[in-house]
Amino acid sequence: MAQTIGFVVETGDDGRATVVAEKGQGCGSCSAVSQCHGGRAARTQKTPALNRVGAAVGDRVMLTVDSGAILSRMAVLYLMPVFGMLTGAFTGAFMFDDVYETDGGYSVAFGLAGFVVGFVSSVGISRIWSAVRPVMPVITRVVNTRLVSSSSRPSAGCSGKGHGNK
Repeated sequence: MAQTIGFVVETGDDGRATVVAEKGQGCGSCSAVSQCHGGRAARTQKTPALNRVGAAVGDRVMLTVDSGAILSRMAVLYLMPVFGMLTGAFTGAFMFDDVYETDGGYSVAFGLAGFVVGFVSSVGISRIWSAVRPVMPVITRVVNTRLVSSSSRPSAGCSGKGHGNK
């Protein structure tokens, strides 16, 4: 399970919340960080999440994403074009050329066609999966409740009390 910390900025009646997630803890070891955060170098990401623990606005929460769902979708997205390319290349080689012949024009053409078919298929499957069963982070626990904005708290030593100020 991939986990990160975030702050609840909005809650809904449907059991969902909008969370500003801190990019960092779980993102450093994840190879899909550029897809997850849109390739941006932002330190935070605003995302919808399932609010199963009843977190309120201002709560610091732990977000968890099912790694298995992400890995299965990445496997389809990456492996289907490769499988299509290999299938096309072998089909072209066996149908039109001798396998041991150095001229592989049909093999290359069928390989490229198989790659395109595999890519289009993987994008279609990915869109269907996203519509039917989207991968959504889940708020698994509240870390701290009711975060107070730093602008409403005095900074250390700047409270104006006890330092000769009247």
